[in-house]
Amino acid sequence: MSRIRIKDIAQLANVSAGTVDRVIHGRSGVSDATRKRIENILEEYDYQPDILAGTLASGKSYRMLVCMPEVVYAHEFWKFPEEGVRRALDEIAHFDVSVEYLRFDQHNKRDFCHKTDGLQIGDYDGVLFAPVFRDESVKFIARCHTVGVPCILFNSRVEGVEFDGFIGQDAWQSAYLGGKLMDYGLSAGRDLLILNLSLRTDNYQHITKREHGFRAYFEEHSDRVDHLVSLNLSGGDYAVIADALDRKMGELNVAGIFVTNSRVHLAARYLAEHGTMNIRLIGYDLMKESIGYLRREYIDFLISQSPEEQAYLGLRHLFTGVVLKKEYPHEVLMPIDILTKENIDHYLNFNHPNEQPE
Repeated sequence: MSRIRIKDIAQLANVSAGTVDRVIHGRSGVSDATRKRIENILEEYDYQPDILAGTLASGKSYRMLVCMPEVVYAHEFWKFPEEGVRRALDEIAHFDVSVEYLRFDQHNKRDFCHKTDGLQIGDYDGVLFAPVFRDESVKFIARCHTVGVPCILFNSRVEGVEFDGFIGQDAWQSAYLGGKLMDYGLSAGRDLLILNLSLRTDNYQHITKREHGFRAYFEEHSDRVDHLVSLNLSGGDYAVIADALDRKMGELNVAGIFVTNSRVHLAARYLAEHGTMNIRLIGYDLMKESIGYLRREYIDFLISQSPEEQAYLGLRHLFTGVVLKKEYPHEVLMPIDILTKENIDHYLNFNHPNEQPE
């Protein structure tokens, strides 16, 4: 017998399927002797209830909230998590799971507070959250915990508050690897730039960890670098970035630039406009704007953190915990994928088959 069913147990116990169901769910109306006989059969055959069938039959609907920055032209990164959510929802929609979005301006703390302060979190069965503003995110996660709504984080973790899961990359380790990539073939007596283009690095904890990880590599492994300089441009546009790079190129003997977020294409644009091919450039994420520069080798390495897969797994984990009542991993660290001119098309064809080459 491959999987024992309620009707099989009923036949073995010589009772009705309804009687077996009452015993399984601890309801009254069954004699002690019959209950004991059924329980012995359940134990002997290691009966496990069909959770999927039970869930479908229950008729219950589930509302999930996805709280993340809005997609705008300058920050299309966030379209990838939306794709992941859509993919997961397509797979579980027949369980009557729906998703609502709360999108906020990642540059505007007041906008986040305005949209979340009056939110009735208890109306939802689970929350998938991409935190930005640290203190405000701590309060939001704590509110979820208070009302008993599971909250899974993706893209960036938040220290100092209890949450129900995290899916993302090890920010420190990915940047440490970035340092190793930068160090290959580096001549002695050169300088490196760490370019922070996030609006506020103190908002995104993973951005700060990336800088620390990159610095840690050179503190531990390389004495060939004369100066390791951080340039914090707080979300500046291209003109601001180009002006700042002009000054640093005049002051330093720059051999490489490490960009701590997905706006690496802005540094690549600067190098391309100046025809500079001898500065190694490393940054993050498979943004459309960056692919062309990677192919032309103005970007040497892209570190992908798979934002679509993060959100996909996040919603799937909420489904597993909330709907199926099963455990899921508390932490999932995404692979640190290194993309180059040589492997970008293979990576796109495998992971993003609808992406058309430029």
